[in-house]
Amino acid sequence: MSFKFEIFTKRLITLTVLVVMILSFSNSAYAAPIRIKPMDTDKDGKVTQQEFTAKMGEQFAKMDKNNDGLIQQDEMKTFHAAIFEKMDRDNNGYLDKKDRRAKKMDKKEGRH
Repeated sequence: MSFKFEIFTKRLITLTVLVVMILSFSNSAYAAPIRIKPMDTDKDGKVTQQEFTAKMGEQFAKMDKNNDGLIQQDEMKTFHAAIFEKMDRDNNGYLDKKDRRAKKMDKKEGRH
């Protein structure tokens, strides 16, 4: 149990660090509006702590399928498997340039 908790904690810390890095680049030429825009609910070009925590709350709720206030390992696996399936556009079991191109084409055609 402790080992699983440590792995979850390390992944959560890594995710948090990545989100902070994305937010820190929000004013740069590299800004990833793909990730910033959904969090910027008032569309002022900035993400406040309230906007950020609201988005993280939404993500937590999506993962916590049984609504017990905890994310179990099977819930985490299910959540990530669904994301992978969505990204693997050609259903070949791995992500490659073709999947990325298919995503770009879907955006151009208005499909998400």
